[in-house]
Amino acid sequence: MTTPEGKLTPVQFEIMQLIWSSEQGLTIGEIWEAIRSGRDVSRTTVLNLVDRLEKRGWLNRRKDEGVFQYDAAVERQLVESQLAADFVTEFFDGSAANLLMSLLGSESISKSDIQNLKRLLEEKVSKSPRNKGAAQ
Repeated sequence: MTTPEGKLTPVQFEIMQLIWSSEQGLTIGEIWEAIRSGRDVSRTTVLNLVDRLEKRGWLNRRKDEGVFQYDAAVERQLVESQLAADFVTEFFDGSAANLLMSLLGSESISKSDIQNLKRLLEEKVSKSPRNKGAAQ
């Protein structure tokens, strides 16, 4: 799997989310229909966005029964991890702890979210190579 060029804009990320949600890939028409259900956008605009994503290595294109289908060239989890890391770097001075403290101080995080974060942190600590030697 190659590394795609550049970063995703919000609209490009929206297209990628649609693609990731599809098992067999999507056509330009299907992508356009999904996006225009939420706002006014031309088919040509969607075509240009998808074309750029393909040229930059984010999407694969294949012909299926005379129609081009697009599927992701990059796994969703990898992209989301990179976007999160970029966000932490840009807005929280590279500190995931600062991001978590910001979330914990807001009203938008639920008790179940806090419990999930706690569980994930405990799992991460137990799997960390640095902690394996310390536990012995």
